[in-house]
Amino acid sequence: MLGDVKAATRDLVELSRTLGARLRRECAQAGEKAYADAILDQLAADRLLWCVAPRRFGGDAASLGDVARVTFHVARHSGSAGLIYAMHMSQALSVVRHGGDGAFFSAFMDRMTREQALVASGTSEKGVGGDIFGSRCCIEADVGGALSLTKESPNISYLDRAGAILVSALHLQSDGRKSQVLVAVDREAMDLRPGAGGDFIGMRGILNRPYAFTARVNPSAIFADSYPVIARKTMTPVIHVLWAALWSGIASCVLSKTKAYLTREASTTAEAGPLMWADLSRLTDKHYQMNAIIRDAIAAQDGRSADGMGLLRTAQIKRLKIVCSDLLQEICLGALGIVGMRGYAEGGPYSLSEPLRDALSAKVMISNYRLLVGNTQIERYIEDVV
Repeated sequence: MLGDVKAATRDLVELSRTLGARLRRECAQAGEKAYADAILDQLAADRLLWCVAPRRFGGDAASLGDVARVTFHVARHSGSAGLIYAMHMSQALSVVRHGGDGAFFSAFMDRMTREQALVASGTSEKGVGGDIFGSRCCIEADVGGALSLTKESPNISYLDRAGAILVSALHLQSDGRKSQVLVAVDREAMDLRPGAGGDFIGMRGILNRPYAFTARVNPSAIFADSYPVIARKTMTPVIHVLWAALWSGIASCVLSKTKAYLTREASTTAEAGPLMWADLSRLTDKHYQMNAIIRDAIAAQDGRSADGMGLLRTAQIKRLKIVCSDLLQEICLGALGIVGMRGYAEGGPYSLSEPLRDALSAKVMISNYRLLVGNTQIERYIEDVV
């Protein structure tokens, strides 16, 4: 384990801000998957994958705000790497906040931190209509009293790089009732049956596949808190905050390229230059708006009550996702209008192709329509008072 003093003296945000200086130059010329993998390798070398772990395990006990800032800087280089980092951190924080002090989770966190291993999410399931709180997968007694579960997931991201996965399943309680629980499963304890890889418009640096799998389950690996409690208190609000930070990083990359274009190509934009600079300023206003909303969400999460999220907090965290995903696309499309064909090109110093494609994922990673329906129902009964 790392000592407390060493962990306490690290500036995580500065470390992520200077990430590009530690990447080999040829990595940036590789394909999106190879580049995202190179960034993740560097994050592991910098011990940023488990910076949220307590210091006794060699982590930094990092706050959600620090993790959001790291996500922002990662996403400026690669939306795919930023998305993997965000999703992993929502799982890591679930372990930190809900794993407890038992022998299994202490050993699990110690090993994950030492190995800087990614943790994937296995909460989606075929046959439940996209409802993460619906499950047909059950934990069952196996030969010799061991436990196992079998699940079919329509998509699991970056399992090719993960050391473990958090899986939701139904579990029979001592009173005879079934409750939905979360289980930490080592990838080596899984019999994986992958389907064909999914090809998406953007986020091409991530391997996405449907998986059917059978996993051997250590009884001690079942979280004491139920899965709905973990999802509502930690997993869902954290991923919405970190998704928003990811999108802010993509927006920052786009705005930087647009500014560089106007600065270096002044002779080609002489007539329309003042209008273009004014449009860039308006896009920057939208980025400021996005960041203000993210800061408010982080402050609300840091001040969360022990009871977790009420209806108002639930509506606010959904709105964070809706508003920031909309703002990202407005910024990207506005920047494309300024840069023009040089931004529309697949390559070159002003190409906006990759961030534009990545930005398109923002509205569909949990459909904005689904979140809007939930909020319209909630807002019939509550009033948001400032």
